[in-house]
Amino acid sequence: MTFGGLFLAFWSLALVDQGHFQSAVWAIFGAGLMDTFDGASARALGVISPLGRQLDSLADLVAAGVAPALLVYRVYFQRWGAWGVLAGFAWVAFVAVRLARFTTSSSGDRLFFVGVPCPIAAAVLTQYLVFSRATWHNDGRPWVVIALIAGLGGLMLSAVPFWKTTALMPSEYFRHPFGPATTLVFLLLIPFPDQAIFVGTLVAVIGATVIHVASFPARRTLRTEHIT
Repeated sequence: MTFGGLFLAFWSLALVDQGHFQSAVWAIFGAGLMDTFDGASARALGVISPLGRQLDSLADLVAAGVAPALLVYRVYFQRWGAWGVLAGFAWVAFVAVRLARFTTSSSGDRLFFVGVPCPIAAAVLTQYLVFSRATWHNDGRPWVVIALIAGLGGLMLSAVPFWKTTALMPSEYFRHPFGPATTLVFLLLIPFPDQAIFVGTLVAVIGATVIHVASFPARRTLRTEHIT
């Protein structure tokens, strides 16, 4: 599945070069799905290895980093000259740091990632184009993309817990909002195929952030009690 995702990422680069931007968005989304099921199946089968982990990160750098960056550069920033190049590169840098931190992290939480995963962030960033074309019949606004790059980049490097696909397992499904919410997004794809993914992933990211911020007083109290 890792090589399948890498192929889709490369295909998206070719589609961007040909000017087929919306098709490139879906290729990037497909690569993200490949990454999601790749990690879930590896954990379920107990076949996680250092080589697989490194290969997965390299594939993610292309699929969630380089491919989305080239897409938004071509659509939104190409006329900005050097500033446009820097805007696109900023996304690649955020993803690279996120992946480097992930591969060197010792966190073994079964249900949560630390920080928003880069495939989820890439889905929000790139699906904005599909959402805008379906909703407003244009490509959207560059300043919105800048805000998404900055906000999602910060959240990828943050301590915000974000649900793993383990939360979709039957034993965990109703214990976390991520399970029912994921099902709702897929159901909304039927009447709103071009809006559901952007809105659903954006709401998931905002929801995880709000839950983390709202739980800060409780976490601070626990730390204080532990110290005393």
